[in-house]
Amino acid sequence: MGRTGSGIEVRARSIRLVFVYLGQPRRETIRVDGDPLPPTPANIKYVRGLSADLRKRLARGVFDDAAYCEFFPESEFARSMAMSAQQSLLESESELEEGTFGALADLWLMSKGRLADATRDQYATAVRFWKSLFGADTPISALTDKLVAARLGGHRWKSPKVHNNYLIALRGIFALEYRGRRSLDSPMIGVENMPVVKKLPDPLSAFERDRILADMAKHYDQRVAAYYQFMFYTGMRPEEAIALRWSDIDFSSGTARVQRVRTFRGSEREGSKTHAQRDVDLVPRALEALAAMKPYTFLKRGHGDREADVFENPVTASGWHDERSQRDHYWTPTLRRLGIRKRRSYSTRHTYCTVALMGGVNPAYIAAQAGHSPKMLLEVYARWIAGADGGEERRRLTAAMEGEVFATGSKEFFPRTSKILPQTDMSTNEKAGNPNEIKDLPALEGGRRDWTRTNDPHHVKVVL
Repeated sequence: MGRTGSGIEVRARSIRLVFVYLGQPRRETIRVDGDPLPPTPANIKYVRGLSADLRKRLARGVFDDAAYCEFFPESEFARSMAMSAQQSLLESESELEEGTFGALADLWLMSKGRLADATRDQYATAVRFWKSLFGADTPISALTDKLVAARLGGHRWKSPKVHNNYLIALRGIFALEYRGRRSLDSPMIGVENMPVVKKLPDPLSAFERDRILADMAKHYDQRVAAYYQFMFYTGMRPEEAIALRWSDIDFSSGTARVQRVRTFRGSEREGSKTHAQRDVDLVPRALEALAAMKPYTFLKRGHGDREADVFENPVTASGWHDERSQRDHYWTPTLRRLGIRKRRSYSTRHTYCTVALMGGVNPAYIAAQAGHSPKMLLEVYARWIAGADGGEERRRLTAAMEGEVFATGSKEFFPRTSKILPQTDMSTNEKAGNPNEIKDLPALEGGRRDWTRTNDPHHVKVVL
């Protein structure tokens, strides 16, 4: 007996998993209650699934020390890692007693273990930055408000948004130290966010949308065109669509349930960006995209016993890990080929919302479809709601500015019977030798002329 080719080593009385962790080859015997798992057909099948799950996590970069201990709780290597982690915690607590900024920052990061992987990774990046800026060994008592303000002001930030995001971590670190009455001593008091210019959505027009889908159908695999067609006609976020499974689709009611997201190196969590499930109504073009995917993934199984994703990468024939691959290999080249101004692939969502609003669809309904609150939808997309009137309000404004009457309930304009200031030939008055006198000004209906002496021959004050 020996290797089966799937990372499994079947031995006479045990089964071992063979893999690479942190650049080092590892062999772990599968044990149950301390005894090796016998190599029966059922056990070998079970370990194959375990191996597939392990390799998937390794490929996505989400297999860490904690996952190692979870997979192999009776492993000597796992026990040594657990002891090492405990020792590191004790050292951090010891350093914290001495009051170093680095120890405090590490403990704050440990307190965020329940967050999504992507968020925790961003916090870890911020913590590393603050350690380098203030010094990990710097005593907390030495970080006064003056020093903090000087370091913040002296650093050249890439953007106001980066500055503000990093401040979230710094505020949390100091809040862990300065609690209760001591909060008034925090060096973060008075530190404010930098102003950020709020960018408007940048959607595509319906014409540009149709050109993009036609070009993708011509140049790429059908699965790529189907994915983007579904995105344009449902307005889902990329992290929602790539985690969609066939059990989430209800063909009888024509809806898709958004109940998980895939956000960071393939890691998944339940819910959506707003941590709430929602049902999205599927229009005919969205159902058409699903029909195109059926031959590829409908009867397919995912890793282990998990159901396969609806959409898959045509190169790997497996689900998308995130939205970067399809963006770099399909979305951006298509826009460049068509001469369409560069936009984020997230614009499929903006296009869905704006096209619907300009078509007169109820904003509250679109908010529910997109997973927004009605308030947020109105704040973000208000300028496109006006487009639903076919330009009527703009014509009203033009008529008002031109001094015309717009009949209520009609689209006809009626000019006023008189003009306040008719056109006059000023050169005639100037030739008469009096540049300050305006002649030939007709009497105004129902009003009088008042004159203001100025050096401007065009200045006339009219009182009605």
